[in-house]
Amino acid sequence: MTQAARTTSPAVPTRVRGVLLALTLALTAVACSPADTAGGAPAESPSRSAEPVASATPETTAAPVTPTDVPADVLLPAQVFGASTEAFTESTAVEPWRIPDSCGDVGAPAGATAMGTHAHGDGTEETVVGVQQVAAFAVADDAVAAATALVEALGACTDTSGVGAYAVEPVAVGAQGHGLATWYYGAGDDTGLGTYLAVTRRGSAVTLVSGEGGERTVGNARTETVAQTQQAWERLCGYEVAGC
Repeated sequence: MTQAARTTSPAVPTRVRGVLLALTLALTAVACSPADTAGGAPAESPSRSAEPVASATPETTAAPVTPTDVPADVLLPAQVFGASTEAFTESTAVEPWRIPDSCGDVGAPAGATAMGTHAHGDGTEETVVGVQQVAAFAVADDAVAAATALVEALGACTDTSGVGAYAVEPVAVGAQGHGLATWYYGAGDDTGLGTYLAVTRRGSAVTLVSGEGGERTVGNARTETVAQTQQAWERLCGYEVAGC
């Protein structure tokens, strides 16, 4: 063998090793390809977009509703008035307040949705007739306006005969409580003969309580009527938003 042959023969195995190495790397890359995953396709990453979240809607609470009628049990029973007879009259119509004629014509309470009027006794032999009226309204503001108008009417009472006298005074019962003292024989003190009438409001209801006629002193009439008005006010708790 010549010197030239010994020098060039080692180059052939080197090229073969290079080709084999390249094939090995190619096969390795194919084996690790994502195409070999299940299903033959690359797995998709889950969407990161958030589902729209519905905003919380605040619950609306219905406004409390007060009665707009006047059932019979709202008014005082006969025994509270101590009527001397069993005579009794009742009206369920919305009608004028029962105040002295000399106070003028006040008419029926504006905006009233219902009204109840009870009268106990017949007034014979100078006995007292116990009277109560209750007017209901859709909202308290209407009741406030009606009570205000009624008290203003009481303040306008004038005895044109020059014999009797009237005086409006505050009464500590309920809201807008007022009383009307009536003297038969001129303005006087609590010992003078006369009558008493009281007005008050509770929520969306207004009530009038009075003792018509009779032979009581104004002081006694006031004491009895104010006590009856307190009991009447207690029966009107359903007309307040807070209830009973």
